[in-house]
Amino acid sequence: MILTVHNKHKGVEKMFRINYLLLLLSGMLLWCPVQASAHTGLESSTPQADETVLPTKTITLNFETNIEAGGSIQVFDFASSDALKGTFTQERRRMTFQLDRELTSGRYRVQWKIIGTDGHPIEGTYLFNIETQTTASETSEQPKPIQEKDADTETVKTTTSPAEETDFFPFLIAGGLFIMLLFFFYQIVLKGRTK
Repeated sequence: MILTVHNKHKGVEKMFRINYLLLLLSGMLLWCPVQASAHTGLESSTPQADETVLPTKTITLNFETNIEAGGSIQVFDFASSDALKGTFTQERRRMTFQLDRELTSGRYRVQWKIIGTDGHPIEGTYLFNIETQTTASETSEQPKPIQEKDADTETVKTTTSPAEETDFFPFLIAGGLFIMLLFFFYQIVLKGRTK
């Protein structure tokens, strides 16, 4: 008779351990979701990065997927920190910035920000050049001297990166707390039943 009660107790203990493991695994799946969606990127732009074009009033950016409302484009003269004025429009996969005045010869920086369909903010920057017809014909007549790259010269490249992703950090903390809670539950409740 004592043997039968002891075997039943082992069966209940085994059931509690299996339930505990299932609870632990389901908790981990809930608190540490797998992020399956990819971030959208810049597919094309007019003018393109590092391209030299004739004077223009329009900057157009096309993205790989649809983008959410809330994006922006800012255009800067490379020598200035003041944004040029214009009108911004946004459609499904395209953002357009219509400048108030035509750009003159020089180097320009485009800064853009979007919100992808997965809700993550993404931003990027690129440079392009404007060259007028007279400047283009003058430079084609005169050969340019070859210059060595100066150590102080700064290279700016097109960048596309997700904005700082701090939204995953609370899930890590909550997941850690959940695992600790399950561990203490196991130590106090389940191991306490076996004694």
